[in-house]
Amino acid sequence: MHEKTLNGRITQRKKKMSQIAQTAENQDSPTGCVHSVATTEEERLSPKGKSKIPLVGIDLLGGDNNHPEFIIETLHGIFSKVRDPLRLLVFATPDIRNCIESFQELHSGLLPTESLCFFEVEEVIHMDDDPLLAIRRKKEASMCVGMRLLKEKKIDALVSTGNTGALIASARMYLPLLEGIQRSALITLLPTKKSPIAVLDVGANIECMPEHLVQFAQMGLAYQKSRGILNPRIGLLNIGTEEKKGRGDLRETYKLLQKFNSPNEAPVFIGNVEGKEIFSGNVDVLVTDGFTGNVFLKTSEGISSFILETLHENQAILPFSKPLLSRLEKELYSAESPGAILCGTDGIIMKCHGDANPEALMSGVQGALRLINGRFIAKMKEQLANLSRD
Repeated sequence: MHEKTLNGRITQRKKKMSQIAQTAENQDSPTGCVHSVATTEEERLSPKGKSKIPLVGIDLLGGDNNHPEFIIETLHGIFSKVRDPLRLLVFATPDIRNCIESFQELHSGLLPTESLCFFEVEEVIHMDDDPLLAIRRKKEASMCVGMRLLKEKKIDALVSTGNTGALIASARMYLPLLEGIQRSALITLLPTKKSPIAVLDVGANIECMPEHLVQFAQMGLAYQKSRGILNPRIGLLNIGTEEKKGRGDLRETYKLLQKFNSPNEAPVFIGNVEGKEIFSGNVDVLVTDGFTGNVFLKTSEGISSFILETLHENQAILPFSKPLLSRLEKELYSAESPGAILCGTDGIIMKCHGDANPEALMSGVQGALRLINGRFIAKMKEQLANLSRD
């Protein structure tokens, strides 16, 4: 997109929340909130850059809940409950733009100055769109624009509820992959008896070659190390623990993953893992293809919801404590999860469920902020470089 067109479409609140600062008169002057973000990580970490507040793009237009009332409810929840410094760029159609302006007027006391701006778009990639055709034909859709802003460092992260296939394809079109990675993967954290387990892929790649699964293992190791786990352990999701179990590609992957182990050190790859053993906490990274991982993730979420709903419906007859129920809700309720990270791409992309509620989207924004402030991309690059040298 040309610079003039880009900046002409971006609007933001100034000292008076009712006034749109970016107008046709200053299209040639790139002064919008998107332009003011730190252009490099070094700038963000410099003394001058430390004052920069992260700018997170949020695209709800392609999700199941994309009507104006839902988006306004989500914005209210984010600005009411997220305590970390934040600026939000909302992708909006003309009718949603009008609602956002009304929201700014009504809640001027809630919103810090210049904390909310929007990017008006005319096109949206829908859930039933063919991913590849959509990103080619709808280059001005919110999802494609968001990827370009992420590439140009004009936003620090992108949170989306849209078409997963289109999200992955557009990320591949506009953003480079990290060195040594051939395919990005969706990675998410799930609770276990010990520490959270990183599961990947949970939906980006329906079919995978053994070398792709090995790269997923590398990304999972790098991700867990970036979270502070010194010696993460890898498991390969399979129908049995024996080496010869599963399809031919899984048996080949097993052999390749054994190369992670050194004779005189504790094993990194502990072998095949059955679904029933995942939540024991003995594995830190679970590797699988996107089809199996997505089924596993959604089945786990469904079982969790069933358990929580049953406990709530029978509180009067079940002798358990409220603190225990609160703990279970925090660990098992899917809305507490920030979503899945598109890992392996040189940019922070958070994928939330298409039907995510405002609470889940607030968690997604908070998750994106943690990744930004924790220098996620830089740490991933560093850890992947270290793994390639080992």
